[in-house]
Amino acid sequence: MRVVALVSGGKDSTFNMMQCIAAGHEIVALANLVPYSKTEIDSFMYQSVGHEAIDLIAAAMDLPMYKRETMGISNDRGKTYTPSDSDEVEDLYILLEQIKKDVEYDAVSVGAILSDYQRIRVENVCIRLGLLPLAYLWQRNQIELLDEMIKCEVDAILIKVATLGLETKHLGRSLSSMQPHLLTMHEKYGLNVCGEGGEYETLTLDCPLFKSRIVVEDSEVVIHSTDPIVSVGYLTFKKLSLELKLPALDLQDRLEGLPLKTSDGFVTDQEEDIFKSHEDIDEVQNDITPSGNVDGSFVSENVVQEATSAYSEKEGWLFAGGIQGTSNNAFDAMKQALSVLKSELTKYDHTARDVSSITMFIGDMSQYAALNKLYIDTFSFSNPPTRACVQVPFSPDNPVRIEAVSWRDKKHDVGDITERHTIHVQSRSHWAPANIGPYSQSVRIKNFVHLAGQIGLVPGSLEMVKGGIKAECKLVLRHLKRLLMAVDPKFNLRNVVQGICYVTDFSYISAARKLWEERTNNAIVDYVVVTGLPRNATVEWHVWAHKYNNQFDYEERGKCIDNFSISIFRRWNYENHVSTVLCRVSHLDDNISLDPAIVHEALDYALEKLQQGHETGVSVINLKIFYSIRKNVAEKDISGYFEKVTRNPILSYTFVPVVSLNSEHTILSICGIRFP
Repeated sequence: MRVVALVSGGKDSTFNMMQCIAAGHEIVALANLVPYSKTEIDSFMYQSVGHEAIDLIAAAMDLPMYKRETMGISNDRGKTYTPSDSDEVEDLYILLEQIKKDVEYDAVSVGAILSDYQRIRVENVCIRLGLLPLAYLWQRNQIELLDEMIKCEVDAILIKVATLGLETKHLGRSLSSMQPHLLTMHEKYGLNVCGEGGEYETLTLDCPLFKSRIVVEDSEVVIHSTDPIVSVGYLTFKKLSLELKLPALDLQDRLEGLPLKTSDGFVTDQEEDIFKSHEDIDEVQNDITPSGNVDGSFVSENVVQEATSAYSEKEGWLFAGGIQGTSNNAFDAMKQALSVLKSELTKYDHTARDVSSITMFIGDMSQYAALNKLYIDTFSFSNPPTRACVQVPFSPDNPVRIEAVSWRDKKHDVGDITERHTIHVQSRSHWAPANIGPYSQSVRIKNFVHLAGQIGLVPGSLEMVKGGIKAECKLVLRHLKRLLMAVDPKFNLRNVVQGICYVTDFSYISAARKLWEERTNNAIVDYVVVTGLPRNATVEWHVWAHKYNNQFDYEERGKCIDNFSISIFRRWNYENHVSTVLCRVSHLDDNISLDPAIVHEALDYALEKLQQGHETGVSVINLKIFYSIRKNVAEKDISGYFEKVTRNPILSYTFVPVVSLNSEHTILSICGIRFP
């Protein structure tokens, strides 16, 4: 892609340009917001100190520079951004819009590392202009990142200090000479070694992107604050010049030999804990030969499921399941399903903005792009819900079913929405896959975290990782871990309470299960074989987590009826506000017909366990009921059970036909959740 780089003059914007080039993009122009006063301004968005060198950076790179003055005014400092005429963010919008008149480009380079404030606003501007934000430094480990910058020959000096442990005597010192001191101050005071807490700012004098180096001939220290504990000072530059680097080399020669990793390199770094094996996982083949059990000739019976909702008036949770379109045209069916969803939400005074998680089951993944256009019409707002999408063997007459989880606090009407936190990173980075579409990576409500379904996309390129099921599994686990850590640095995979692992071949289950069980804490995971996943992935994990997962209890129970095995895996927290179960029905005779009485017994068992210890009061329960179309199971035999169930517990449920389940003998599985 052709990229315009936002440059402040500092190390981060410089190194992100190098990452863009390593990812295969071309820098075609530079952009800078200049302080209106030509001096240091207190901007929430832009580095203003060192602005005197900006034109020299463009000259050193032999690229056009586009600039616009900014007053540095911030009108909207919230978690989301709403455009307003005088806000400094709109200066960026006008600048990038003006550049489009002169230069053809597709993406914008931005050096954000940790600042959600800056990232969200740059993303807002880019999306409005149809541009892709590239933030390859996002969420990088700062100690590793600083070391990488220095090893990649980014020669930068400190030009502002504003923290305990740094003094004005450090101004003008090179980043490489300051590295040991920065690490020491990190250990002593918790200083961000890359300056992401505003501890210091830098000016890049040279790097492999420059044909010439910048020379500081005259500068002056300005003392901004003389606080005895934290002094603040910065450099102003009286005279700067360029010095041509000899011998003159082209860009590729200047980059030769540097430890710059490609996008693929960032997912094969063996220093990542998530890629380390504790047992004999490396013995699992990377390229397991599929058994060929995903056969398009298998389709479910044509059954229309009625939408069901379960609402907790006390806590505000709403489950909506079995939401279906009844047309054999996938587009029309999706339109109907979304209309039904809106109707179910309206019944309980919820809106699309209250939805935290969506699961889409569709019959034909080739229709995804068309269906997504309709989905965008419903969820085209900031911080949309998470989403998972899988292809299952639906009847052509009923190609779509949707399940949704929604939450609306009673205080919501008076503006108190502090208990909902959404991560919707749309910038491409090496951290985790960007969500350019109408869904978020995670939604945290109180202590619950819903994650989007994850497949093995390489974050830097958004291409599928190579290497087969093992490589995809490892990368997906890393995505999940990083998404949870972004919600809370103390979170990890062990916070996962329950999940579903969708695979496209039965032979993939053993590898997926082995990797998962190494890294989790009694998470209840169902393994389901479906007919297709987005981007032809072999595996997709869809999980939810809880802040206090370490306080959940675990049990396994089971019983046999007429040679049918009914097994239960259950988890519940110590206050018994939350309960989850996975119930499986199996039989050694693969040709046995599943008696409706066994189905009803299994559902009774699952509901009994979900409510165990919480028999008083009204329960709100959601069930996903997977049944193998290779077995003798009729959806009408499952649906008949719910005709006799009372409204206590309040139930929402979705029937999902699949190719196979956890084992070759599993006929039916029930994933259940009881929320407060």
